[in-house]
Amino acid sequence: MHVLWCVTGAGHLLQESADFMRKNMRGNKIAVAFSGAGCEVAEMYGLLDQIERDFKDVFMEDEQGSSSPLVGRLAKKEYDLVIVSPCTANTVAKIVTGVADSLVSNIAAQAVKSGTPLHVVPTDYKKTQETMLPLVIDPMLCRNCETCPPLMNCPKKAIYRDDRVRANMLKCNACKKCVEECTYSAISFGKKVRIHIRDIDIENTKRLGTMEGIQVYRKPDEIKI
Repeated sequence: MHVLWCVTGAGHLLQESADFMRKNMRGNKIAVAFSGAGCEVAEMYGLLDQIERDFKDVFMEDEQGSSSPLVGRLAKKEYDLVIVSPCTANTVAKIVTGVADSLVSNIAAQAVKSGTPLHVVPTDYKKTQETMLPLVIDPMLCRNCETCPPLMNCPKKAIYRDDRVRANMLKCNACKKCVEECTYSAISFGKKVRIHIRDIDIENTKRLGTMEGIQVYRKPDEIKI
């Protein structure tokens, strides 16, 4: 089976999506398409390089221009299935309102138009849920040391100082060297937090499940390939 797997900019369910893709590599040809935010977030969680190594066909939104030529492959029936996982509330809203102004929302629209099954795993489907954060610097634990090993030794120069020590997440690739080097354990990765989902996002997820040609799942491993 030829699968086009789309990744949008959510940390929630990202690791589970990556694990499911790798588990289903054998016997299937999987191409991966990243939204602009999806590419950035995958880098923050340390998954982008791994996905690029594992899969031959990886497409980035910023390389697709405004016309997204990748979408033309759907009209030519090159893919048997399109999966969007994780699918942010923003992308869900675009799909249910018929907006196709980004790579992934355009792919979703063309999948339905071409009769290609579209499977979506939304990130926002219940009022409260747990998610995992990427790198976090706790201001209550950070001593703003004059000599800061994480700042001096970050290979990506993602750690910097203004009023206190901070992280530029657009430079971070989750190597976690800073976590190991902070004397006061002020830096963590993978912290679990509970978040509250907006009613409009929950409603859009419900609407998504009623649309023709679209199957909605709560977790990637529920999908049958």
